Amino acid sequence: MTPAVRRARTAFLWVGVIIPLTILAVSAVIVAFWLPEIPEPAAIHWSEDGVNGFGPGWTYLAILGGIAVMVIGFALLAWFAHRLPQNGQPVPSAEAERPQWSITARFLGAMNLGLAAIISFITLVGVDAQRGLADAADTPDIGFEVLIGFLLMAAGVAIGWFLQPSTPLPDTSGSESPAEPLPTSATERLVWIGTAAIAGVALAVLGGAVLLACALAAVMIATGAGGVMTAVIMLASCGILIAALVTTFAFRVRIGPAGLLVRSLAGWPRIEIPSADIASVRAIDVDPFAEFGGWGLRYGLDGRYGVVLRRGEALEVTRVGGRRFVVTVDDAQTAAAALAAVTRKEA
Repeated sequence: MTPAVRRARTAFLWVGVIIPLTILAVSAVIVAFWLPEIPEPAAIHWSEDGVNGFGPGWTYLAILGGIAVMVIGFALLAWFAHRLPQNGQPVPSAEAERPQWSITARFLGAMNLGLAAIISFITLVGVDAQRGLADAADTPDIGFEVLIGFLLMAAGVAIGWFLQPSTPLPDTSGSESPAEPLPTSATERLVWIGTAAIAGVALAVLGGAVLLACALAAVMIATGAGGVMTAVIMLASCGILIAALVTTFAFRVRIGPAGLLVRSLAGWPRIEIPSADIASVRAIDVDPFAEFGGWGLRYGLDGRYGVVLRRGEALEVTRVGGRRFVVTVDDAQTAAAALAAVTRKEA
């Protein structure tokens, strides 16, 4: 571990774990002291017409606890991302030659601070507004305070980001040479087909996020909290998340005389690179979290784009204009050699 990575992880520990959990814990203690002073049931949701949702007062403590669990989850993901097993391979050692920090981890640390700020502020405001009331329906509107909460969240994310030092981006230029074309005769027609499938860890993380969002939507719709508009927005969000997961969890990779075609098993999206637009091709190793910020259809900070569904070997195509496309696929060495042969034959 380099000194730069060690400094970044130490800063993350303070910005993304210790400070957010301290804010949430202090808020929980204050709320616990205030609970005997608020009506039961308490107001837990507001709309344009005032309070429209009621529940037990301890709901506020449950919300703070849930956010604390989320903060810890984000922290664990950032801290151990470089040690996640992939495709049935053993868990990498702590000293494995993989990027041990990334811009994604830095963002997760900043997000943790912003989440703790907004949830703690809105929770305290919501409980304080009910202290001394006999009926929670008389609780005043807190819309202005919620707006302030979002400003606090934006400020927390920005402050959290700049309090953490930046780390050098992974060197993606690599030492891998362009692939040598597969030997073929002038009359042979070369076709190579493979599949790019999402890793089990990525499917668990993304699928879990979708299930959590849809479960939350189901609860809000069942309880009527937030009204019709909220229900419509939550249903639409769930639909978009499910569609994104279904269309990007696996792609068919086809190399033929026309060039490279990478198409979702659902039929869309599809990326097609004609042979005439290919300058070079090679097999590389990819770390989704460090180089692309996660899994799926991604854009990297170094300008590359691609279908990045797991860690490990991948096919990288440099187009005539200089843009680089990456797709993670098994037996990338053979795929690169096949595409190099096709490109040379069609030139």
